[in-house]
Amino acid sequence: MNSHPTFDVGSLSRLAERTEYEIWLLEAVYALVEQELFPSWPDTVVYPVDKSQAQFFGYGRINIVLGDWRPSFLNASPPLVFVSTFKLLDMFIEWILEENGVPSTFRFQQKLQHLKGSPIFPQTIETRPWLKERLIGLYSILEPLRGTIIHDKHFSVTGGAIQISSSRKGIVGAAVEISAANLRMLAVTIVSVLRYVDGNWYFDELREKILRYELDELVTLHGLPLLGQKRPFHTCVRVYLEGPDPLDFNPMVIQGDLAARYVDQDCSFDLRVLMVKGGEVVDAYLFPWALISVESPDWRQVVDAQQYRAALPDDIKPEHLGTG
Repeated sequence: MNSHPTFDVGSLSRLAERTEYEIWLLEAVYALVEQELFPSWPDTVVYPVDKSQAQFFGYGRINIVLGDWRPSFLNASPPLVFVSTFKLLDMFIEWILEENGVPSTFRFQQKLQHLKGSPIFPQTIETRPWLKERLIGLYSILEPLRGTIIHDKHFSVTGGAIQISSSRKGIVGAAVEISAANLRMLAVTIVSVLRYVDGNWYFDELREKILRYELDELVTLHGLPLLGQKRPFHTCVRVYLEGPDPLDFNPMVIQGDLAARYVDQDCSFDLRVLMVKGGEVVDAYLFPWALISVESPDWRQVVDAQQYRAALPDDIKPEHLGTG
């Protein structure tokens, strides 16, 4: 086994060629577009200029496409979606083993045996043992279920959900139920991992937390302990400030307000600061979470606020300025 796979441009190109169809299918049936999975919303928390209590706002979006084929397809075709998702994972595992110098094989048990030899995964995964372990766990548990669908038909479909029993060597095991929501989550998880590995999608702290949370939701499909990740919640907070200092805020106070409002969620936020003078907003700054999440008491001393100047938003409300 080659202990130093490069996962270079040529390697990633081989992965893309191998997985092109299954990624296309899953992205199509679930509309898995990056900006749809991770949308941006207007500022949902506002601190008016009079420093009164935070005001919380909710936003939603609905997208109806008349004649959309996806709902009917997903309701009738969970076996196809499941098999395609597993095939995508299988091709990813095959690619990793081949990049590690393992001879290609069609036998799942041989691939599982090679995985026990600790092959090196791409850095995105290798540096996160929890992710590597759960991908291998998914591969191990899902493989016999895939075999059932292809060979033995010990499964049933109801309303987009699927129940599958392992039937290896003629022994039918207990049924594993995968809800429609979890089937989508499984597909999203595998597609996301590949997109993070090939660099097509940006992988940051929030998306890592989302991945950890979704893997906890899929615990019955990988069989490993819970990571304990709360549901991530990320938003943009708006603060109106009078005075000359755009850093005159306390991120920990804001974090406490969010935690009290969104109980049992892992809250993070970007912060939009609007500077008010003479009853008007004259300047704006947008500070990312990575900057303001630092708990050091002297964090302001190393921040150049001018690097974070931003355009004035077009949804300023007079009542937040104390003029409404």
